[in-house]
Amino acid sequence: MNLIFLLISVVLFLSVNFNVSNAIDPPIGELNALQHLISKFNLTYLPNSSFCKSFTCNETTGSLIMSLTGNSEEYTPIGAVLVLSDILPFSNLINLDLKNFNTSYEFFYYKFEPIKNLFHTNFRGINEINQTLPAYDGLYLDCDSFNNKTFKMSYIHPNTKYFSFQNSFLNLINDFPPTNKLYSLLLSINNLPDISNYNMYTISLNIGANFNVSSFVENYKTIKAISRIITMIPPTLDIYFPIETLADQYVTSSLASYIMTFGLKFNGPVDNKPLNISNNKIGYLSFINPGSSFYVQVNSQFQFPLILGYGCKITLENAKISQTIPLSQFGSPFMVIINNSSISGNLDLYQPSDSSYPSKTYVFKDNSITGTIDQSWCRALLVVRNNKMTGPIPSCFSCYYKYPILDSSIGTFTTLYGAFEGNNFTNLDLNLPCTTFKPQIERYSDITLLIYGDDIGFYGDLYRINGTINGIKYQTIEYGKKYLFFIDSRLSFTGVNYLAFNFKFPFDKDYYFPLIQRSPIVNYVFYSNEILQVNGSFFASYLGHSEQTITISNYTFQLSDSIDFFSIQATPSTPISISTTTKYQLLTLITNSKIKRVYIDLLSINNNICPNDCTDDDHGICNLYTGGCVCFSDFIGDDCSHPNFFITSVQPSTTNGGEAVFFGSFSQTTTFENTSLTIGALDCPITFNSLDTIKCNAPPGNGIKTVMLKQNNKEFTGVGIYKYIDISIPCPNKCSNNGLCNSTTGICKCNNGYTLFDCSALINTDNGNNPGGGTNTTIDPGTGSTNITSSQTHFQIYLKSLIEVDINNNQIKSYSLLKNWIFNKTENEIEPNKYILKQQLINNNSTNSNGCMVTSTIEEIKDKNGKEFTFAGTSFIVSSGSIKFTISISNYTYQNNLNTLKLELISSVDKIDTIDNCNSKDTEIDTSNVNDISTFNYIKISKNNKIFSGRFINKVMSDGRSTFFTTTTRNDSNSIIVTLNLPHCINECLIDPDFSVLVSNDFKSECDDDSSRKWFLPVVVVVPVVGVAFIIIILFIIYKKSLTFKIMIHATKLKKLNNK
Repeated sequence: MNLIFLLISVVLFLSVNFNVSNAIDPPIGELNALQHLISKFNLTYLPNSSFCKSFTCNETTGSLIMSLTGNSEEYTPIGAVLVLSDILPFSNLINLDLKNFNTSYEFFYYKFEPIKNLFHTNFRGINEINQTLPAYDGLYLDCDSFNNKTFKMSYIHPNTKYFSFQNSFLNLINDFPPTNKLYSLLLSINNLPDISNYNMYTISLNIGANFNVSSFVENYKTIKAISRIITMIPPTLDIYFPIETLADQYVTSSLASYIMTFGLKFNGPVDNKPLNISNNKIGYLSFINPGSSFYVQVNSQFQFPLILGYGCKITLENAKISQTIPLSQFGSPFMVIINNSSISGNLDLYQPSDSSYPSKTYVFKDNSITGTIDQSWCRALLVVRNNKMTGPIPSCFSCYYKYPILDSSIGTFTTLYGAFEGNNFTNLDLNLPCTTFKPQIERYSDITLLIYGDDIGFYGDLYRINGTINGIKYQTIEYGKKYLFFIDSRLSFTGVNYLAFNFKFPFDKDYYFPLIQRSPIVNYVFYSNEILQVNGSFFASYLGHSEQTITISNYTFQLSDSIDFFSIQATPSTPISISTTTKYQLLTLITNSKIKRVYIDLLSINNNICPNDCTDDDHGICNLYTGGCVCFSDFIGDDCSHPNFFITSVQPSTTNGGEAVFFGSFSQTTTFENTSLTIGALDCPITFNSLDTIKCNAPPGNGIKTVMLKQNNKEFTGVGIYKYIDISIPCPNKCSNNGLCNSTTGICKCNNGYTLFDCSALINTDNGNNPGGGTNTTIDPGTGSTNITSSQTHFQIYLKSLIEVDINNNQIKSYSLLKNWIFNKTENEIEPNKYILKQQLINNNSTNSNGCMVTSTIEEIKDKNGKEFTFAGTSFIVSSGSIKFTISISNYTYQNNLNTLKLELISSVDKIDTIDNCNSKDTEIDTSNVNDISTFNYIKISKNNKIFSGRFINKVMSDGRSTFFTTTTRNDSNSIIVTLNLPHCINECLIDPDFSVLVSNDFKSECDDDSSRKWFLPVVVVVPVVGVAFIIIILFIIYKKSLTFKIMIHATKLKKLNNK
């Protein structure tokens, strides 16, 4: 006797975990019911221990969860019928699978709870179905005893979603039940009624020998199911259907596309023209054994009889197609599979009928195709397994022999190599090297890459970014040539300059690609033994990735195969003759039309990186040996990042407004659309624009304003460089009522007996021949200082430092001027009273000179009536016995075209031996006449009956033109710091302060007290300069006694002062 057994399956609620339990038995009621079933139906199991070793039990309650398989009819005891009481004790069943059971009528129509799915195979005891079946979610009937019997659609319960009745060909009647939830229907039928009232998703129909073909023709259009399978059983039946029926198809208004499989035989189109079903929203169409008439005949050739739209996958098995020529006969499906269909002749060229749909796969297995594969097929995925083809397989395929085939519908082979087996190809070799793989990658959006190039494959599912990041999808633009690769929206390519990309095939390695357009970066160059090594980034990812060349001076180089994104090795095409006269050579690297140039020393390692890589190759060139940038003329700064765009001088309007003229370095335009200028935030309409001059109509205003100029994306801000011209200018202290005011110039003309800028001091008459009145002046060429000794008082004036500051007055660089002066010129016949000192500026942070020269010229005024000067349109006289200083700063290189300079000038006073106590007085400082209204600004320091005064004209000659600047001061008990804020000068900047030392009217030439006391007073004059400057500072020191002027060759070192 055959063993009959119970099959156990996991079918309880999803919220409960079930495992086979070794330690618990089912409840006694279920255990007894199970023993009853085994005995009643002669079922057998192995009772070697508890039931739960053989059955699946709930591990908590021990309740059985099972599917039953009964024994065959031969071994079922006579009279054994399945009744309700046999199953009711199993209260936890979800699925019930019954096979070969004799079933009672009551049992057949009963709905067991909580069973959801009932599988009833080869049931007996039921001869017909004549009422509504039980309301299971899924009811699956399989019985061969209902052939040619009537079955009404209303017998399917309205709540049933899945219904199947197989192995009996039914006479189907649709009596249009009012409601239904039917989702899937599988029937074996003799006819197809109108089923337009059903909107199920899937319908599967098996058609037998007695099938009514006319019912199919009439009612096929009433099928609304998205997925439909219609098969003839057995397939050898010689029943043919008119192919025109397929055109008469219901088309849904939704976005869904139909999935259709036909195991039917069709006649070809009656008119022998391909049937157009391209608008039928077909997503998948399969014909298996479509018959010997499934074709249209063109020039004695059998061709595919349908026209399909893109988005469709077509499969044809065991058909009758003569050739692949023309390929257009298959329409525009994205995948065409024609297997075992008698195709012969050569493979057609790949000329897709619709180029707007790029993804195409063609499978021609098990045919008789001859000839070779043309290169045009690299735009499609081709499978020609088991044909008669010869010649080489194109590299677009041979590079991917090891690529896994993931679509099982293409074939049972596992790699692309299998797609070409069964032919006579000359290069079908798994180990064939790939030399034509040339991918390119660009940033398409924040989450998308554009991947394109030669032989880059047909799928992107294995691509990885930085070794770990997978794409969420890829989209074909041109099959085998161009794709879009998408990453998770939580990630982003924003701010990513380059990335590593692994294609997995044909090479499992990381390739680096740039995501920005920029010149290559070179940070290391070394040449030795005719091998050039260049390191950096943004080179070609591989040899051939992009056009890349290297030259040094006039020598060209051949690149090696080992180049990558970060490294280049190359050898000269001809031997290099290293020049002994030119230390630095120009290396030019061109990658994908982007140029990078650096200066190198061929005899040394070059790895000193320049600031910010000199910004870019159109801003400047890096000297990789010294680490310094050589900026082009349009740019300035350590890194050449700042446009050479600025205002050097201004000719302002009056307070009533009018024409204002600005001089500097600009872009010349014939229209003013891209140029704007504001004065104190008010628009100044442009009337003229050239390379060095801009004119505009200034609005009315007064005082000092900031100018902002914008032109072609460049911007310059001049803080406080514009001062409206006042019609009337006040004099300092109203001339102290001791003189007349010139309201045009703001200068006092003092009455007889009065002096100083504000006529506030009486002229001293007690200084004729007293021993304290003699004056001796010396110059120290080492420190550049001027030393004046008068009446036991020692004055000292010298330059301390030059400071570069930004627009916010932050220090950028500082240069000390306390030493390194070179005495350049002494007295001569042409200019016997001039002396010149020079020094080259040295960067505080580097030993390399930046090319700036500072020159100090000292002139003694010996004319009896003084010497007249004109400065910035203002005339004045420097008295006899005065000293004039001229200071030049030239060729200064700025870090930013908005930066300026500050020049620190120090003046100090010391006691030598004794001081007349009768003249002793505290220091008094007066800066009340420093303002931006008058033509001149004045400071005054009084101590011990001597007065030191300074005068600063508020105009500067900037590149030969007069313009305004401001003056500010600050002081403590013993010092004054005067800051002159100058414009952005380029070629020359001239300023004109002058100083006088006077003896007060209260000064006494002799005192009774002979005690001595040393005193010290520094006066610091800070001179800011803007631009490449040539600064002249005129210093007048006027004495009422005799003056001796000489050069001190061996001056003592300057005493360290309390500097500010």
